[in-house]
Amino acid sequence: MVKEASLQNHSVFMIVEHAHMSDSNGTRRRILLFSPFFFPELISTGKANTHLAQALAAHGAEVTVVCSHPLYPNWIPVQSDASLPGVTILRDGAWVRYPKRMSLRRAVLEGWFAGYTAYHAWRLRRRVDIAVGIFPPSLFALGAHFLFPRSVRRVAIVHDLQGVLAGQHESVLRRGIARLIHTVESRGFHSQDRCIFFSADMAQAAQKSYDLDAEKVAVQYPFVTVGRWEAAGATKPESRLQDILPSGQAHVVYSGALGLKQNSETFVEWMQAAAQRFSNVQFHVFSGGPIFDKLRARAASCADTHVQFHPLVEERDLPELYARSTIQIVPQAEKTEAGALPSKLPNLLATGVYVLAITSAGSEVARLLREAKTGSVVERWEEPLFLSQLEEALQQAQAISTAERRMQTQALLNRFTVENMVQLIFGAEQSPAGAQA
Repeated sequence: MVKEASLQNHSVFMIVEHAHMSDSNGTRRRILLFSPFFFPELISTGKANTHLAQALAAHGAEVTVVCSHPLYPNWIPVQSDASLPGVTILRDGAWVRYPKRMSLRRAVLEGWFAGYTAYHAWRLRRRVDIAVGIFPPSLFALGAHFLFPRSVRRVAIVHDLQGVLAGQHESVLRRGIARLIHTVESRGFHSQDRCIFFSADMAQAAQKSYDLDAEKVAVQYPFVTVGRWEAAGATKPESRLQDILPSGQAHVVYSGALGLKQNSETFVEWMQAAAQRFSNVQFHVFSGGPIFDKLRARAASCADTHVQFHPLVEERDLPELYARSTIQIVPQAEKTEAGALPSKLPNLLATGVYVLAITSAGSEVARLLREAKTGSVVERWEEPLFLSQLEEALQQAQAISTAERRMQTQALLNRFTVENMVQLIFGAEQSPAGAQA
């Protein structure tokens, strides 16, 4: 059982939070954050890491980030000197050339990033109070663990359980790779003082699969990173997506990474079938990377394709993307639900867009949507079921306004705040608004 505590009021949170803001002699906490993905990276992990670093800096910490030059979605590093106020960014990896095969790309990323983090862990070992590692990747945590003094607090924030996700493959080679990933992850988790998982299902799976001590496990959902966007009103925000998602039409949208955990090929086939069935609805895929390129090329070769493919939008345009979406699709491949929680889900709930998830009835995504009452679930990977559920979802999405759905989710949003994550990093025993496993 993963422990949960409720935040009684904002003042209590501030007292606890600032109690951990400085060390015993009153100096500012020095935080070293490790992840290849950081500002201005487009992948959701990069956006979440950026918001976390900014929140830590805003709460008085000295934050240094060890990361790669942006490489997603094409896995081609792009040299960047982008900076953020209050955050020191140490980048490398512009020289790296990634193979085409996903497994080899991941191996290259694990290898060079482990070496790069080991160098900075050794160089800065006497100037760090808290080391925060974002998993995956996971190999870097082993070197950092042995190089840091015991006085350094070690915190893992786990976005995905790669050992669980990789274990779904059936070939002997892939199962062997999955066992290797599982071993590296297990040792990485055991080297930490605190492991924070993005969902209660992930935390339970990790405790069972990696034999983790329940006392070091915590749950904190991904946090909301976007604000509201309105097509009309006093503010009249700038519109950059009007031509792609014109007003007055229904838009069914998938936005995010395309990979094995989304069952991408099957999902896009279903989008094509839905686009032919619902001729008055526009269907869109916003993504990037090798799988996206393959699916887009395959669709372009078909004369009757009705799904539009677009690159990922910039973070500044996410509120508009969600506001213009009639439905946002969230697919989870079978047997992967406990390995990851889509980090965009809190943004979808906060902005009031209707969500149609393809996931098992008992998954955490399904439970959250049932609680929020702002979406529905396709409980099995069956195309006829998807099409019938989509037809019903289109009716429901247009029957209730976005503003009403936002009101319905207000009670849930305190679970998805970066302040909760900050508190756990600084040493709170429990998440103030975490999830009960």
